[in-house]
Amino acid sequence: NNLFKKSNINIKKHKIHFLTVARLNWKKGLESTLEALAIFKEKCSANFTYSIIGDGIEKERLSYAVKNLGLDKIVQFKGQLGIEKVKDYYKKSDIYLQYSVQEGFCNSVLEAQAMGLLVIASNAEGLEENIIDGRTGWIVEKYNPSLLAEKIENIINIKNNKLDLVRKNAIERVNKKFNLDNQIKLFKNFYD
Repeated sequence: NNLFKKSNINIKKHKIHFLTVARLNWKKGLESTLEALAIFKEKCSANFTYSIIGDGIEKERLSYAVKNLGLDKIVQFKGQLGIEKVKDYYKKSDIYLQYSVQEGFCNSVLEAQAMGLLVIASNAEGLEENIIDGRTGWIVEKYNPSLLAEKIENIINIKNNKLDLVRKNAIERVNKKFNLDNQIKLFKNFYD
């Protein structure tokens, strides 16, 4: 609801801030995300950062991938953070990436949309329930870093008024469909 708000930012005129909030596990597709960002960096020479909030068993392997892909000055592992710090990262980020290999329903994707971030997610299971492709965010086929890089480039080249409409649609959908009252009603109907 109103806890999450974001002002419009022109991603074409400033450093782009990408964000993912996830445990560092192979299921989250972070290595493919890093590969996509390396492709994007090479192709577009854009000025960007990528913050990953979360911790897990894959940190060492992902750190190696960051260095190997030449992203060590761009990618920042933030570790596990409290909700207020996470909220601060949502506020200062532009594009949320959830390029998971396997995923149930993802609250972080909803939070990012509620904060007005542009969200790109994979087509892994439950993520397609979080986003209406092209209307509240974008769905990209998993296991295809080149396609993800291309989608990022395409989004950055969309006119700002269309990006603002996607943000608005996402915020409205999260507030309407995923509010607590609606969730209680759905659970009650399920068990009745």
